[in-house]
Amino acid sequence: MPSDSRPDPPARDLPATTGNASPRLSKARAEVWTMVLLRPVALAAVLAVLVPGRQFRWSAAHLATFVLLAVVWLMWSVVAARAAFALDLVPRRTAAALLTVVVVSGSVLLTAAPGAEPLSVLVVVALIAAGADLPMLISAGVLACGVLALAAGTALGPHGAHTQVLEVWSAVLLSGYLTGVTRRSIRIQHLQARRLLAETQEAQEERQRAAALAERARLAREIHDVLAHSLGALVIQLEVIETLLAAEPADVAQATERAGRARRIAKDGLTETRRAIAALRADTPPLPEALASLAAGHHTAAGGAADFRLHGNPRPLGAETGLALLRVAQEALANAAKHAPGRPVRMTLEYAEHRVRVTIVSYGPSGAPDAASAAPDAAEPPTVEGMSGGYGLAGMRERLLLVGGELTAGPCPEGWRVAAEVEA
Repeated sequence: MPSDSRPDPPARDLPATTGNASPRLSKARAEVWTMVLLRPVALAAVLAVLVPGRQFRWSAAHLATFVLLAVVWLMWSVVAARAAFALDLVPRRTAAALLTVVVVSGSVLLTAAPGAEPLSVLVVVALIAAGADLPMLISAGVLACGVLALAAGTALGPHGAHTQVLEVWSAVLLSGYLTGVTRRSIRIQHLQARRLLAETQEAQEERQRAAALAERARLAREIHDVLAHSLGALVIQLEVIETLLAAEPADVAQATERAGRARRIAKDGLTETRRAIAALRADTPPLPEALASLAAGHHTAAGGAADFRLHGNPRPLGAETGLALLRVAQEALANAAKHAPGRPVRMTLEYAEHRVRVTIVSYGPSGAPDAASAAPDAAEPPTVEGMSGGYGLAGMRERLLLVGGELTAGPCPEGWRVAAEVEA
């Protein structure tokens, strides 16, 4: 029989993200009406059993105690009903006082008045409510008052000092109290589970927002690297052309050369934009595979041999880390194609114990191992397929700093060396 002064659990405590608040609210309202109706029904049932009974021949003291119990039980029913409709608990002091009066008066009658056994229903229900709604110390005090009232009723009742009667009714009271405590524990666990579910959902939403922000930042870096550098270089070329044409006399030849250079920058920027869009649409392959593909593309487009070497055992890297190393290799190959066209390039990917290093060495005229591989008569410096250059050392360093890496670039005995190293 429901005994709480609040539906279990209240609908207003449910998280709004569960999506089934309406069915639970309907269930809570049904529980409210069940509790409101069953309390007076329980009292009416007890009266229906006691009054016609042949053993209902109580003294004035017994009748007065019973009237007190009935009045307080009705008061408890009204107070609990108002709290239930408000989806709240009865105030602690009010609940403790009313339930104590019900338990004490009912316990006295159970052992002192003949034929009062039906009153055990009201006493047990009151103890269930005390165990479920009141703090442990207060509810234990209500139980203790009930046991003491049983002892007093046993001493004053027709059974004399029979301890067996006291033990039986004490066990009944203890069972009701433990039922209420168990219900309270279950209700708390349900509320904690729902609160944990709400916190978990909130954490998942936060992770999704963080992932979305990180993806937006990555796209912003891609757009900046692809467009900002090429558009910046294009603006500079156009400003130079404007200056040359505005001079007296106009330097048409140099302006034409600058216009051709601006056209190449725009073409490379468009190619790189298409490549970046394709890369964003598809998953980035593993770093060794991506670097090997870059080396093959450089050999095809730039004419010089690109040698790719792998040292150590490959291991998975973070998406940002692998992308940063790949971009550094792309920029280094683009610079090699621009400044040393037709010269061999050596690319090395090394997996150390705690670090990963990518090294690109572009052989100069004096450091080329095979002079026959040079192409000094190339009419126009080729570029790496799908690469525009233009990132520059600053752009490469910025990418590596975002993943905690380092970039070194400078001349070496073979020609020019670019090395990117990250912890992984």
